[in-house]
Amino acid sequence: MNYKNLNQAIASLQMLHNFYSTIRIYDTGYNRILYENKKSNGLKEAAETTLFFQEAAFCIPKQKDTLEIYIPLSINGQPCRLELIQRNKKEYGDDVLHSMQELIITDSLTNLYNRRFIDEQLPKDLEKTYQSNNPLSLIYIDIDYFKEINDHYGHIIGDLILKEIASTFLQILWRKNGWAARYGGDEFLLCLPGISRKSSIKIANRIRLAVEEKTFYSVNPVIKITCSLGLLTVHKSSNVHTVNEVIELLDRKLYQAKKEGRNKVIL
Repeated sequence: MNYKNLNQAIASLQMLHNFYSTIRIYDTGYNRILYENKKSNGLKEAAETTLFFQEAAFCIPKQKDTLEIYIPLSINGQPCRLELIQRNKKEYGDDVLHSMQELIITDSLTNLYNRRFIDEQLPKDLEKTYQSNNPLSLIYIDIDYFKEINDHYGHIIGDLILKEIASTFLQILWRKNGWAARYGGDEFLLCLPGISRKSSIKIANRIRLAVEEKTFYSVNPVIKITCSLGLLTVHKSSNVHTVNEVIELLDRKLYQAKKEGRNKVIL
């Protein structure tokens, strides 16, 4: 997990305060605590055994009602560690692990899924497609001239625009059996299992028009933006075998949309 600053990191942890008695951000480079929210619960130190879940280390002390979780993260390029201590793990059961997993696979800025989720989920969705007769449509989206927006209006405005864009995606996809993720920067990937090429074209154009028609308010003046989209539909007989091939094909289509003037959907 990567954050631009400490405030952004803290904001992304708010939902965890309901589950953990202590939440701490520790700067591993300078050996100091950057943030700590600790409830008074008499938690004691104990010898521990370490288990691993993805990049998180679940440290289970001999004190049976205590669970400790350590997660590596980065703040403004500085290596840090998120430390979570939960007193009564039996009381919360699967909720603790669910909130932990959601934190790992969620982009802190947009609340969409992140690159980690893409790397884990997309291979599964492709495999289901190859084993069935159902199509899988993917839409790769890039905000046009986003660097110029950041340079002219600043990154705070840029971040607000990304949040609004993400909200637009979710509003359009909420009835679909799919997911939306931030691939990186101002690039997004939408996955639509069971959605045909014809239907995905309609969805892609709805997204393009929704972004084009949206008004983003700055101090002065208002900001209007557009996006470019690459669309790919795969099925059992498609000659596409890996996630890398999928991303490469989508990237080519997106590049073509940019080359042809932007604000386009390329099939």
